[in-house]
Amino acid sequence: MIDIDLKAGDIFTWENYPYFFKTAKPRRWLLYLGNNTIQAIVYEISTTTQYQHYNQDGGSRKDNNYFELPAKMGGLEEKSILDLSFFEPIPESEFNRCKADIKKKGTLTQDYINKLVKHLKTDPHIPNIVKKDIYGYLREAGFKVA
Repeated sequence: MIDIDLKAGDIFTWENYPYFFKTAKPRRWLLYLGNNTIQAIVYEISTTTQYQHYNQDGGSRKDNNYFELPAKMGGLEEKSILDLSFFEPIPESEFNRCKADIKKKGTLTQDYINKLVKHLKTDPHIPNIVKKDIYGYLREAGFKVA
């Protein structure tokens, strides 16, 4: 069990994030999607403000499964992109080890949960069992998920 007060749909920051290209970064903004206690995994998706990779011809991430989040949504400081291609499970033990570096910033609205679910449903790269887990975690957090 993770020892941090986060629910599916919460946006949080992680100081000294240890999983970005094998080197720590000062701070990452992430979307918490729940934890599977059987596998001791925490699901997260990172955000970015690097729009040129997504919306320019020849952009390296133009074909990724993504959508924009406005500034202030869930505590975000600036408009960001939620890129579902960078879906990374994190061991529960590592999440708990770094809990002092993790701070909840806010929660997505139901409208943005609907966008997230729409994108998850159409993504062939995310296993169906993971999708079902996420839908369950979102329901447990009080969101309506069709």
